[in-house]
Amino acid sequence: MSIEGLWTAEIHGQYGWENAGVIVLHDGHALGGGRQHYSIGTYDCPGEDFSMSLAINYHGTPRTLFGSADKTLSIKVDGQLQRDEILGSAFRVESPNQSLAFRLTKRSDMP
Repeated sequence: MSIEGLWTAEIHGQYGWENAGVIVLHDGHALGGGRQHYSIGTYDCPGEDFSMSLAINYHGTPRTLFGSADKTLSIKVDGQLQRDEILGSAFRVESPNQSLAFRLTKRSDMP
């Protein structure tokens, strides 16, 4: 299975899995967004080991993530590719010891 395509992103918060928008993975680039934010970054997936670095920018009300509601933040995601899912953890670059469970689910291949 190719990793390139459209994925939905979720984070695990105090109320369970919550929608965090969509991400398009293509040729090492990660582009995405949601109702109040957009994200740009890069990814790598040698074998089943997935890593992604994202800059998240809010154009609406910032969501409280990792204990603060900043308009911009940089996160890193590390996880494992398992068929059409990537399960792992996300953390702010400046606070690697504070992480949230993160899940990507593939919804479509690239056209």
